[in-house]
Amino acid sequence: MNISESLKIAVKCIRANWMRSLLTMLGIIIGITSVIMIVGAGTGVRDYIVSLIEDMGSNAVLVAVDTTQATESDYITLDDVENIKKKVAGVDRCSPMMMGFGKGIINKTATNVTVMMIGVNSDVQFAMTNNCEYGRFFTDEEYSAVAPIAVMGIESAKNVFGYEDATGETVTVSSSGRSMKVKICGVANVESMTSAFGGSSNYSSMFGSSSDTEVIALFMPCTTLSAVTGAAPTLDNIFVIAKEGADYDAVGNATVNYLKAAHSSYDQGMYTAQNMATYIEIVDIIMKVLTIFIAGVGAISLIVGGIGVMNIMLVSVTERTREIGIRKSLGAKTGVITMQFLTESVILCLIGGFIGVVLGIAGAYGACAIINITPKISIWIVLLALLFSSGTGLFFGIYPARKAAKLSPIDALRSE
Repeated sequence: MNISESLKIAVKCIRANWMRSLLTMLGIIIGITSVIMIVGAGTGVRDYIVSLIEDMGSNAVLVAVDTTQATESDYITLDDVENIKKKVAGVDRCSPMMMGFGKGIINKTATNVTVMMIGVNSDVQFAMTNNCEYGRFFTDEEYSAVAPIAVMGIESAKNVFGYEDATGETVTVSSSGRSMKVKICGVANVESMTSAFGGSSNYSSMFGSSSDTEVIALFMPCTTLSAVTGAAPTLDNIFVIAKEGADYDAVGNATVNYLKAAHSSYDQGMYTAQNMATYIEIVDIIMKVLTIFIAGVGAISLIVGGIGVMNIMLVSVTERTREIGIRKSLGAKTGVITMQFLTESVILCLIGGFIGVVLGIAGAYGACAIINITPKISIWIVLLALLFSSGTGLFFGIYPARKAAKLSPIDALRSE
């Protein structure tokens, strides 16, 4: 008996008992589905988080003030920002990070919005992986002139205008009794940077589900933000952009030492520097460990499914004892009988594996669609899942196949 004939007989037996076969494959299907879905969705989430950090600038160092213990004199000033650029070794650029909130009116549609204003200088654009998608970033001259100008987030533009290219549109921003008509000079993916200093790419969640106005993000000159809100330009976060080839950790430590000396504040932990590339490594490690652990837990069902396959194959051997006796009395060798039952076991697991792969991919896309993330399904994961399922069928099919092959023809024919 050749392999093709073994395949035909195996498929015929599976089709003859299709309900039992489906229930037998259920453990394999669940195991493969869970592994594919968890690995695909987990990798997609990891890539998404890493991309957000990279958008904030993998060459940037975030220097922060511990606001829980800082006094007014400990906060970073705009003069500090300029001095850091000039005096700290390894620093290429430096941008303040100042946040304010206010009410706004989209002048084109007269729509009321809540405005999250992020005060920066033009250097911050060099910390972003991508520059403005539309328009331009404001200049140093506009920063110094307190120009009423801002860069809007892509998501914000889509939400309030219905399209991304909102350059030239105006928003009247008001805060603390002051108001200013701000012109949108560019549109960029600034949403990803807000998480670096307490914001969120999902602005509605910051204000609760009860918020009845759209929340938009505007990156504007720090000087303009101070003019709108009336707040003094004191900072608890700055972005330090290191020169190419510089040691980011060394640049961060040098900046911290400068601030300690400039503010005569030598308290441990008052100023901290975090290399953004470190975030990428941390997220990468955490997501990989979690994905492997959860996928491993899901893979346990493959073992349970394999035991189910072995159980049903033992039942099949018992039911087909007379058939085995007839085949052996007609000259079928032990290897032929073994191959027949092993083939049936492997096919059962492979069919379950294929179904599991399809459901796993669909599940990964469905789960990621809820949070608007694209899963990453590697062809190697799919091939490994199918290889594992066929290996499960092979491993758990050996004992029933050997039991069938070792049956005595005389005993088998006497069984009925």
